[in-house]
Amino acid sequence: MESERPDFAATGGPSRTGMKDGISHEERAVRHARYYDLDFLDVFYDAELYQQLAHDSGSPVLELGAGSGRIAVPLALAGYDVHAIDTDEAMLARGRERWRDFRGSVAAERLTFEQGDFFDLRPGPRFGLALMAVNTFLLAEDDRARLAILSTMRESLRPGGVAAIEIGTPDAAELERFDGRLQHEWLRLDPETGEEVTKTISAVHDAEDDSVVLTQIYEWTPPHGGPVSRLTHTDHIHLLSAAHLGNLAREAGFGTVDLRGDHLSTPHGPGSHRVILVARLV
Repeated sequence: MESERPDFAATGGPSRTGMKDGISHEERAVRHARYYDLDFLDVFYDAELYQQLAHDSGSPVLELGAGSGRIAVPLALAGYDVHAIDTDEAMLARGRERWRDFRGSVAAERLTFEQGDFFDLRPGPRFGLALMAVNTFLLAEDDRARLAILSTMRESLRPGGVAAIEIGTPDAAELERFDGRLQHEWLRLDPETGEEVTKTISAVHDAEDDSVVLTQIYEWTPPHGGPVSRLTHTDHIHLLSAAHLGNLAREAGFGTVDLRGDHLSTPHGPGSHRVILVARLV
């Protein structure tokens, strides 16, 4: 968690039809993918962590919930073969476009994007690193779903391979602020369209099942003025502690489990607002 922002970001859910916020599902998906990138415009520190893990564990790399390639593309440019999977085709389309724009003379097949379901995926034991960044893992609604994801990661790794998962672990003071109040996050210029975009969030914590309903509200105006348009995106996030995550990794069959509190490999402990699981398959 950074500052007062509930650092919960996730890929899109299943496809839907019809209209919402006055725009079609197709336009919503495209805009949400673009605003997701705008949201992470200045975030680089986690990509550096995964490059270090890839250096230690070796190629190829599997990323689950790869979104628009924010992490997968730098990994591929750094020399690793990467297989990026997500459920959201609009996100993947942006990832493929980003790869075309940045790869230069690097072979196109170094990075592949695939639309797929994490729970049905069985890629085989060939990867050195399997990762799930930011808070995508928190979309899993119970331990059964969490273990299914961890099992997918374990089965994808060769002996000695590493699984890495990052989740936010908000403290009691942060959770108290998740009471439905509107919190303005940023006002930015979309470099692709020239539109002025603002992001506001509303988070509601349910203490009974330790979950958060996070609503992200994006509003934009045309470059030369006009009416304000709005897009809302809601995720149901299921919190879990660092200890619980570590226990699940052991239950899933990982032999060595390291819980870090930040991207500098500080051990997780009091005051940590995130946990990064680094679990090795022995």
